[in-house]
Amino acid sequence: MRTRDLIFLTPLLLSAQMTSASAEDVRDAKLREIVYERIQRQLNDEEASNVLTDFVFNDVMQWRADTINVQKADSIIAFAFGNRISENGNRLPGTMNEALAKLTIETFRRTAAPVYAQWEIAEIIGDQIPAHLLTPIYPKITETGDVIYLSTRGVAEDIARIAGSTDKLGKAIVISFSEHSLRSIRTAREVGIDAYAPEAVMLPNTYDEQSGQPWTRTKRNYVLHELRSRAEMRIKK
Repeated sequence: MRTRDLIFLTPLLLSAQMTSASAEDVRDAKLREIVYERIQRQLNDEEASNVLTDFVFNDVMQWRADTINVQKADSIIAFAFGNRISENGNRLPGTMNEALAKLTIETFRRTAAPVYAQWEIAEIIGDQIPAHLLTPIYPKITETGDVIYLSTRGVAEDIARIAGSTDKLGKAIVISFSEHSLRSIRTAREVGIDAYAPEAVMLPNTYDEQSGQPWTRTKRNYVLHELRSRAEMRIKK
């Protein structure tokens, strides 16, 4: 195709894209109106209906986060997902964290960026990432030896504290299980981390039916659990 043809076609292509985007916006606006009206008929409360409509559109119907090319990463954050419980009761990383560890290693090899990983992932990584570039994140243990569950927010806060400040993390690539990715990134951003999913990368999405966490054994169970977690983030304390 000749240059002058491209120059002629460019405005038409841009117009088509804008028309498509505009049509999608109109469709979404109409759908939002329908959802709101249906909820309002049930609840008869404008504020609650608006909150729930927003939740439907931004949480129930959204599962993918913003992405950037991994080459732009200044740091890598890896969130664990599920585990295995041994016969003696010890927690083991499990297959889903093995997949996350593999992707973390691959991302590190492409970027050489420092890695902050929950212990389940860090344990699998071992010496495949130099020790001075791998920071494991461990849960706290009580005086009686009980492990305090480390939440997604707890991990993000620990990483920010260990790094010294969120600015030192720069642009962070977040490695997490597929359906956990959006909340992981939103949570990291709430803490102040400039977080993104890796662009053009398929996140792990094969569930472990033997996971020690029942809600992480199947996608059906997890998405319902995940929506509860997202709803809790919206509740005004």
